[in-house]
Amino acid sequence: MPTSDWDHLETTSKEDEQPKSPDEDVDRLGVRISLLVLCVALFLAANWVIRTASFQKCSALENVTQRNTCYDELRNELLKPPAK
Repeated sequence: MPTSDWDHLETTSKEDEQPKSPDEDVDRLGVRISLLVLCVALFLAANWVIRTASFQKCSALENVTQRNTCYDELRNELLKPPAK
């Protein structure tokens, strides 16, 4: 019986029955934790970017006094010294 080129891609149940080493479990846990931390950090960074005042937000305000107040707050925020 001829063999197909795709036979080497099929998985067998023998692969699932092999015992796993404790190191593999630790590695998987480490990868999962690092992915979770990365997702949380990206969420916090996106939230920070969205909430910060910007020139576009201030320019969109129609009331002149609100716009000037927004620009003042933005200027004060940008002039703060960086956190150490």
